[in-house]
Formats: sequence, structure tokens, C-alpha cells
Amino acid sequence: MTYGTVTNFDDHATVRFERSIGATIDRLWHAISSGDELSRWLAAASLAGEVGGRVRIDSDEDQVVVGKITRYEPPHVLECTWGFTGEHDSVLRFELAEKGNATRFVLEHRLLPPDQAVGYGAGWHAYLDRLTAQVTGADPVDWEARFSEVLGTYAGA
Repeated sequence: MTYGTVTNFDDHATVRFERSIGATIDRLWHAISSGDELSRWLAAASLAGEVGGRVRIDSDEDQVVVGKITRYEPPHVLECTWGFTGEHDSVLRFELAEKGNATRFVLEHRLLPPDQAVGYGAGWHAYLDRLTAQVTGADPVDWEARFSEVLGTYAGA
């Protein structure tokens, strides 16, 4: 299990993951840039694949994330603002690079509220495990169980 890092600064935090995933770069790009694919591993989603395009993620907890795409360079970089109602926007960035028979996958979520960084770390960990299972054909990952399993590690970071 590959853990991410949580870095706290004075007024914000960053969560970062770097994984090698046994799927092609095109398969992973499709999984992060298609609303239908995002809905399978993250939450109900829609996004317009271009700089300035809108992003909307509707989670099961009736929380809505809205944002705009700030970088769109298929199949290597997808970056967008990420905002829950009542929070300052943060920045979510995916970077993909071919690495032999796998893909180097980096997720960086910056400008997070420091008091929420642990939850974001554990949450993204569970979501990335779901993404990996989806693109490699492995058994699906239960998000809640994985979140609970890894939360203590991020809380101790």
C-alpha cells in the first residue's frame, strides 16, 4: 500500500501521492478526464475537457465540488480548482507519465485548509485505491473501509 504525504504550512496544506499503476497512460487519462469514468471511482462527475471548462463532483454525502480546469494537456496533466461551498478554492493536479509497462501517477492537492489535510490524505488514498482497482481489473475497493484503515496513518503524519 503506497501512502501519500501531508505537508502543513502556516495557512494551508498539501497532500501528494506518487504511484506506479499497472495500466497504460491512455487508460488512466480516460479514468481521470471522463465524467463517466470519474463516477465509477470518485463520485458522480462532469467536466469539460479544456482550459476554463467546468468541473462538478457530486458526492454521496450531498456535498458538491465545483471548479474550473486550469491546465489540460492530454494525456499528461489535468489541473483544476476544487471548491466546496463555504471553503476557499484549493488546486487539484494529476500528472501522468509512461514508465515501462506502467504509468507514473501523481496526485497533488494544494491550498487545503490545514485542519482538513488528514481527511483529504486518507480520502484520496482510498479513492486512488479504487481508481487503481478500476483500471487494472482488480477487485473493487470499499472506500469507507479503506478510509478507516488508513486514517490513523495520516493523522500521525
